[in-house]
Amino acid sequence: MKRRTQEITKYFRSAVSAQANMGVDFKVDNYHIINLEELLRGEVTAAICEEIFVDAQKNTSNDEDEARKKSSLHVIICAKTIKTIFDANSKVQDEIEELTGLFYIPAVLEKDGKLKFDDGDKKLPWFPREYLQPMIEPKLAIGDADSLDKFMSNHVDQIEKIQSWSDYVAFFQELYESVTDSKFEQKTIRNLDAKEPYFELENNMYVFLDKTVIATYHILNLYNYLQENDQPNALYENFVSTKVEATVPLFDNTLATMQSHCGQMGGKYPLSPSQREVVNHFNAMRDGDILAVNGPPGTGKTTLLQSIVADMYVKRAINKEKAPLIIAASTNNQAVTNIIDSFGKIEPTGIANLEERWIEGVKSFAVYFPSARKEKESKEKGYQYTNQKGEFFVADVDNKENIEKSRTRLVKSCNEYFRSKYQDISACQNKLHEELLFVEKSKDTLLSLAHEFVPYSLDEEDINNCIRSLEAQIEERKTLIAKLRQRVREWEQCYQKIPFLYRLLNFIKSFSKKIQTEFRLFINNEELGFINEYMSLDEIKEKYSLRLIDFNTILSEVEKKKKAVEEIKKQYDDMLTQLQQHHIILHKNDEDKKYKLQLDYINNLIDEKIRYVEFWLAVHYFECRWVRGEDTLSEQQKGRNFKNVLEQFYNRLSMLAPCLVMTFFMLPKQFLAYGDQKKFYLYDYIDLLIVDESGQVSPEIAAGAFSLAKRAIVVGDIYQIEPVWSVNRALDKALAMANGAIKELEEFALLEQTGLNTSNSSVMKVAAKCCKYEKFDDRGLFLSEHRRCYNEIIEYCNELIYKGNLQPMRGKGKQDKKLAIPQWPQMGFKQIDSDNSIRKGSSRLNKLEAEQIVAWLKNNFSFIEAAYPDEKKKENLVGIITPFKAQVKCIEAELKKQMPQHYSFISVGTIHTFQGADRNIIILSTVYGKLDGCFFIDANKSLMNVAVSRAKDNFFVFGDINCLKDVLNSASGLLKKCVDSGVL
Repeated sequence: MKRRTQEITKYFRSAVSAQANMGVDFKVDNYHIINLEELLRGEVTAAICEEIFVDAQKNTSNDEDEARKKSSLHVIICAKTIKTIFDANSKVQDEIEELTGLFYIPAVLEKDGKLKFDDGDKKLPWFPREYLQPMIEPKLAIGDADSLDKFMSNHVDQIEKIQSWSDYVAFFQELYESVTDSKFEQKTIRNLDAKEPYFELENNMYVFLDKTVIATYHILNLYNYLQENDQPNALYENFVSTKVEATVPLFDNTLATMQSHCGQMGGKYPLSPSQREVVNHFNAMRDGDILAVNGPPGTGKTTLLQSIVADMYVKRAINKEKAPLIIAASTNNQAVTNIIDSFGKIEPTGIANLEERWIEGVKSFAVYFPSARKEKESKEKGYQYTNQKGEFFVADVDNKENIEKSRTRLVKSCNEYFRSKYQDISACQNKLHEELLFVEKSKDTLLSLAHEFVPYSLDEEDINNCIRSLEAQIEERKTLIAKLRQRVREWEQCYQKIPFLYRLLNFIKSFSKKIQTEFRLFINNEELGFINEYMSLDEIKEKYSLRLIDFNTILSEVEKKKKAVEEIKKQYDDMLTQLQQHHIILHKNDEDKKYKLQLDYINNLIDEKIRYVEFWLAVHYFECRWVRGEDTLSEQQKGRNFKNVLEQFYNRLSMLAPCLVMTFFMLPKQFLAYGDQKKFYLYDYIDLLIVDESGQVSPEIAAGAFSLAKRAIVVGDIYQIEPVWSVNRALDKALAMANGAIKELEEFALLEQTGLNTSNSSVMKVAAKCCKYEKFDDRGLFLSEHRRCYNEIIEYCNELIYKGNLQPMRGKGKQDKKLAIPQWPQMGFKQIDSDNSIRKGSSRLNKLEAEQIVAWLKNNFSFIEAAYPDEKKKENLVGIITPFKAQVKCIEAELKKQMPQHYSFISVGTIHTFQGADRNIIILSTVYGKLDGCFFIDANKSLMNVAVSRAKDNFFVFGDINCLKDVLNSASGLLKKCVDSGVL
């Protein structure tokens, strides 16, 4: 591996490592207060202990009875916190947050109040890395990272010998004093990088429930191995390179690109032009390439990913190769489970029994690899989930009984579809492959016929009209030719009528003038351009003979065209007949468009009919290979991670479900293999890495995974919610310098420019610099057709964020005859007079606003239900979004109070909780009063972009409209303009 790559690898690893020991957010998490004596004694008072256990019950969504029975809890004690000093109601330490924790002690709290060392997980005390040197732009430095590392290295034996709370106290006191050079009992702590040599500390100590999971363990382990890897790795090196890829022009949708596209997972709709553009450019990728796709809300990112997965799957089936190994990953479970949900909801179009699984126990084209903590939830939600050991879903389907049932069902289903009498799986497999080749050839033939028709088609006329038009041209030419011949005869007759003497003596001027006079009188208007009276009859006939040659040539060409078009039609009709015999009716519900043979139209039709059938044929073809036992693991192999075992495991699983879904925190673990007496990662092994919601993924979390794949498609939107960065810019600079990623501070700008910094970037930003295509002056391709919201709604986002590059496709609500509630505007507001909101800690609430929102919903919910009779899930009807968590709780309380029958159907949350979701109606509770302003709404345009684009039919603002600005280039000012005319 190149030295530069190793330096970035080391830097990324350090950034991930720093995140494992971050501070606890006092603004977000509930805490309970204890004192120094309680900590040192290892015993919390009964009252506080009871409060903590009650708090734990409130924070447990599942198994609340089990939570109540718990005899112990994992807690974190913030033992050292900077005291905030105020002078004349202003903070003295401007750059230091209130309640800044410096030293954290993990522990176990028993129900009797006793504290214990966490001997199971062996979690150890920590200092937030951002407060340890080396650092850039220091605000607070209490020690240095080297001292901490040395202490830990020198005290491994002491850690192993911790038996009692007093042993643990001795350990964490010594640790604290060694790093900070301050006594544990002191009420001050030194500050190495400030004029003031110390900060005053709080007397209190704060106890939090331990919600931390060492989620980055597998990422760190992968980086450890990558630092030792000396083999080239094209995709990873591309990702971490500071070189910006040179752009190349986009290419058009041609016959070749259309024929290259083989599979489609859905048959309801064709790809949009921009989705097709992405598929075409994806098919041109080589190993090591990264394709960045900007996907604004509602532009069909999931459909695109399904198409790419289906396309790879079908091509592998056509070539009789192993199924592709495709991994879809993101950082949060919501993003990955959205993929699982969508890959399990392929709506059938009615093609015999083709659109169902022909084996037992499989219901989705995606399999989830959750963490151990998410396994129970995955089971409850009905996901197909497994792990590297092949437990759960894999164990359920890959047992002898299920395989035998599947064998019987597969043969039966195959015979039903083909009206055949096959006896074994091998025959079914051969027939399915033969059928797949036929359908693929039919696709190429149809496209070739449409391409051949291009020169003959005018104004997108259908082929019958084209033939009729050519027939009319032929008749017209024949009539013209007949007229020309007739006119020649008329000239001969005209000449014969001239006295013989004149004709004989035409060399005499007086006689020739008489002939010219006769000719002048006989010439008609049509002949003025090519005949004159001075010509002889032979010259006139010569002119007509030349015209006849031209006319006959044109006639011949038109006749050839007609013959060619008739041949195209004949082949097309033959193709339609053959396809119908193979269950494919190309024009089932649009017979009037049967002979519309335009290339783009046919290509769209092929998406819905032929590529979709190809996908299902590939599904059943791979099912046959699976049932026949390809790459079956022996009982001794199951659960092992030898390289050959993993290869068999992933091939067998990929035949059943072509998309394996996991978070980046779990991904490295799945590809850690064992062989030759050592562990190693399967670099360059995954055929395609899909990064979804990549605008929310920080680069250092995902980068390592790129080393495990050959190619990557990165889909996201940098204008939606950003990642939660765990490293601030000052610490980021320090880590970059300390690990050699930059040699001078000025070089940090290059990391930021290429997105390779860890404090304010995303995988989407990095992918953009790696992508060699550009659209709308931005790196990467762009999905532009928006179909979720009515035009009036999405135009807000288009103007606020997307520079008018979105194409609203749904139409205007007020022009839609199927509009659910025509009485209401698509964008509107309800005025709730309010001077100020109420601060609650770092949050805000507005009780009056909450009461009026719920009162309005109470009066209208039945009306809303009636307006959407086909909506199966009432939860999809209404969502309430607000900037503040305190307001969320306030609204939820009001819903339970005023609408006890319906409150569970109404989603309430902050903008972050609605990322990736949508509702028919969205209500925004602004919270702010008219005297507050609207800082949160205007602080980040991405937040309002997400909020508004959640609404399919209506977006309503509830609150005091006067809190919004009047400046149109602000998020609130534009919102005010858009809702101003829609008063509720």
